[in-house]
This record gives sequence, C-alpha cells and structure tokens, in this order.
Amino acid sequence: MGTNVPESMVEGPRWRATDSGSLTRCVEKISLARQMAGYRFSSYIFSHLWLLKIVLTVLRRVRPISIFGKLVILTKMSDVREVLNRFDDFTLGEVIEPGMPWGPFLMTVDWSEQHQRERKLLQNVVKRDVDPLTIKRTVAEECRERIAAANGKIDMVAELAEPVVVRIAADYFGVPPLKGDKRSMARATRNLAGIIMVNPPVGSQPWIDSRDDMISLTQLLLEEIAVSKSSITTSHQSNLPDNLLTRLTALLNVGDKPNWFDEDWIRRYLTGLVATGLATVVRGTAHTVDQLVARPEALREAQKLAVALDRAEAHEQSLESTASEGDRKSAEKRVRQSQDALAHYIYEALRFRPMLPLLVRDAPREAVIANGTKRARVVPSGARILAGPLAAMFDQDAFPRPWRFDPKRPIESYIHFGDGERRCFGKYVAENALMEMVRALLRLPDLARASGRDGQVRYEGPAPCSFVLTFNTQAVGAQER
Repeated sequence: MGTNVPESMVEGPRWRATDSGSLTRCVEKISLARQMAGYRFSSYIFSHLWLLKIVLTVLRRVRPISIFGKLVILTKMSDVREVLNRFDDFTLGEVIEPGMPWGPFLMTVDWSEQHQRERKLLQNVVKRDVDPLTIKRTVAEECRERIAAANGKIDMVAELAEPVVVRIAADYFGVPPLKGDKRSMARATRNLAGIIMVNPPVGSQPWIDSRDDMISLTQLLLEEIAVSKSSITTSHQSNLPDNLLTRLTALLNVGDKPNWFDEDWIRRYLTGLVATGLATVVRGTAHTVDQLVARPEALREAQKLAVALDRAEAHEQSLESTASEGDRKSAEKRVRQSQDALAHYIYEALRFRPMLPLLVRDAPREAVIANGTKRARVVPSGARILAGPLAAMFDQDAFPRPWRFDPKRPIESYIHFGDGERRCFGKYVAENALMEMVRALLRLPDLARASGRDGQVRYEGPAPCSFVLTFNTQAVGAQER
C-alpha cells in the first residue's frame, strides 16, 4: 500500500558531496546551531507563557489587531472567533502540513465540502453514547493502578498522564505501543507533537527523533490495518477489539464508500490522532494541575467537588432496579451538576495556561477582520494570523476581571478546543481523559508540587516531560478504609 510519507522524511537531509565538503558541513552545522537556538526559544515561549501574556496585553490596549508585514496578531475574543469561523477566508492546511509529514489529515483539509465529508464519516464511526464512558473507565482504571503504585510522590506526566494516553491509543484508537514499549510510545508522542507545535530544524536531533518515530508509527499502522482487514475479509471481525481502527477498516468493505476513503486515509487519520491529540491531553492535564496547586483555595474547592462527584456517581450506581424513574433522573442530574461544577474549575485553570496558547491561520486572499468596528483592519493576501486562545481568554470584554481566577464563568466562553467548523473533533476524548486524570489527582490528600525544579512542569521541546507532585499516603489509606 502506498503512503503519503515523503521520501525526505525517510531518507533525511543529504550533505552535498563536493571538494569543499568539510567546509560546507561546518557552515551547515553553524546554521543548524542557530536554528536550534531559535527552536529552543520558540519552545520556551510556547510553554512558559509569561512573555506572551505581557506582549498580548500591551497589543490589546494599543492595537487589538496588530499587523507586522505579513504577520497579524489578534487579541480580542470576537476577532479570534471570527477568524476561526471563517473557514474559506482563513485556512490551516498550509500552516501545519510541514509539521504533519504523514500526509493530508482532517486538520489540513481546507476545502470546506471535503472537510465536512470526512468529519461526517468520523462522526458515524464514533459511538457517542458508549465511547465517552469507555474512555472514562479506561482512564480511571489506569489512574488507580498508577497512583496505587506511588508512595507519596508521583511524576504526573511520566508516571500518570503519559501511560494513560498510551493506553487510550491502544485500547480506543487501536494503535499499540511502538515496539511493544509504552515508554517508547510516550516519547514518540512528545517527539511528534514537537514537529507540529514548534517544527524543529531539519537535521536536528529532535527532527531526527520525530522522523524515526514517524517511520516506526507508519509501519506499525500498516501492519495493524492489514491484520484487521484480513480478519474482516475472512469473517473473523468478532475476534477483533472494538476500536476506531477496526471500525474504520470495516468500512472498506462497504459498497458505497467514498473514493477518497482507503487504507492510507485510515493510516493518516490514526497517525494524526496520535500525533496531535495525545501530547496535547498530557499538556492540558499538567497545566490544569499546575494552576490549581498554585492556588490553594481553588485547589481545596476543586478537591471538594471531586469528592462530591464521586459520591454522586456512587449514589447513582447504588440505585436498585426497583428505583423509581424520578429517583434515577434525580441521581443523573446530580452527577451532571457535579461534573459541570468540576469542569468549570478545570476550564478556568486552563485559561491561565492553555493547552494550545496560539492557533494559526493563513489568509489566501485579502480580507477584513472586525468589519464595521473602529479596530477593523485589512489583512493582506498571504498573511499569517495568530488567533490565540491565550489572548482571547484574557480579553476583559469576554472575561471580566480576566486576571482573577473565577470558576463561575460560562463554559461556552472558553475556546480550549477551538471554534467553528474546525473545532477539535477529538474533544470528547480529550475532555473525558482530562477530567478523569484531574479527578484522580484531586482525590489525593495534601496534594502539592514537589520542592525545587521537580515541582515545576518541565518540557522536551514544547511537550511536557515531567511534573512531580507529593501527597499524604497515610491519609489515602485512611480514606480507603
């Protein structure tokens, strides 16, 4: 089966073979070192947001829509939403395709009708009444096992969040760990996220690592799809796990399948899920907990809400079959209210340190933003637009007193998962995984960040790699009793 993975990704950069090869390599190494310095700086800015917050705050007051040549920076929520909702005027494919070398993927499809077709196919594959519950149970089970093995200290990235998303990939996506090793898979998700968030220089070690992982993941998926297809063809589908890979492969045998849907489309989509989704969930979980432990009062309230949700769910599950319809509806309502209350704390914590602080779009033609307002600007053709959730969610017109932690803000005000037609398709995965991981940690008594550097979120490129927390093991034992 052919793939869309370019040869350059497989073969890597070629040094020019000339008589002055040594000099050429020296110059290229110097150039690469300079590019790597820029990559590290960009990764730092993308992960430690204090400088971005300062710049965006100043621009919002001075020039809400700032244009620097071909770069446009938006700082108002209404303008960010406008750009994200104007699918045809502000495109995404050209922006992110260089960071997605596995080929076209739902996120890169700028043709509106085709984007809708692919999204509709995926919506038909997802079991909306079942899959979120499956994800929640999977995450909760993995968290219990990981926390039980901890002894008053846990690296919530390396020992909790990464193992959780690797299991989601295996159990729900249908993508097992690379080489059968969960740590290798976790490292691969960081490397692949790095080439999307902050594309490393060609020939650098991060680029080489991501290239190697891309090759391994491509080969793995080709093998898994082939096995699934063979089992379905020989009427052994019942022996296959019910995951996205199996469901998508089964559609290959449907008579009226679209001509663009094939094995390589499945490979590209599942690769995109692994590369764009898993590290983002880890990043979101780490940032949420980081912001909660930085605010003791908010942490205490969030912990109370986590306990309330546990009790609401326990009450719902304890209802006997003879319980009245009214009692069941009351129990369901109590669970929903508890979930919503905790979600407000998670969303508000993420506002201060979003999963993705900047969203990027391109303007293929001249366009006007904020038309009819005093701040209206004409965006030149070929401009690149930074439509950042970080900027939008500190706009006081959308978030009064934005520097105040306020968990009572309307959920619909947040844009953590984007907006418009390109709103994150995998939101149901990310949201449930994030909620369950945060809940698991909030249950821990005396939860706090470890002392020193270990107690800060640390990164490899733009992806979190470590964040150590401490908790009271004796109190945990007392709770269990």
